Amino acid sequence: LILNDDVTAKHLLLITSHDFYTFTHSVTVGVLGVSLSKTLFKTSDGHDMHELGSGFFLHDLGKVEIDQAILNKPGRLTEEEMQEIRRHPALGFKLMHSTGQLTEECKLIVLQHHERYDGMGYPKGMRGDDIHLYGRICIIADVYDALTSDRPYRKKMAPFAALKLMQTEMLGHFNKDLFEKFVMIFK
Repeated sequence: LILNDDVTAKHLLLITSHDFYTFTHSVTVGVLGVSLSKTLFKTSDGHDMHELGSGFFLHDLGKVEIDQAILNKPGRLTEEEMQEIRRHPALGFKLMHSTGQLTEECKLIVLQHHERYDGMGYPKGMRGDDIHLYGRICIIADVYDALTSDRPYRKKMAPFAALKLMQTEMLGHFNKDLFEKFVMIFK
């Protein structure tokens, strides 16, 4: 992907130079998202895995516009700081749109990766199947990696504990069938 897609490579480098955690998180979400997509779409030619990979890898691109002090704050964010963080999906969508290079579906991954199946996400409060399938895939991969990674404000969870938490306390965030298929990629 990096060899064949200059836009994706440029944006990944931009993320790397802005915030290393966001870069490593983006790579992991990319791997998880593509892995789940391969499982879902293995018999279909209607899904461009390179474009999907670009969307998953670049899902947090908008964070390059967010102050690092907020991104790496060790304690609880203020409401004002949370509002700033909640801008990153729309900022990333705008950055990707300005390049004119990637598909609309790829851009939707970036825009929708913090929506929730129960409608309580952001930036638009979309719910259920109104969230594009690719966005729903990214939501699961994003949450899983966030839970299983060390953050300034919390230690990482073990993979099984993260999946259990997602199943018992966060299932309203995700499409249940997609979540079950996600769990199966680890078997």
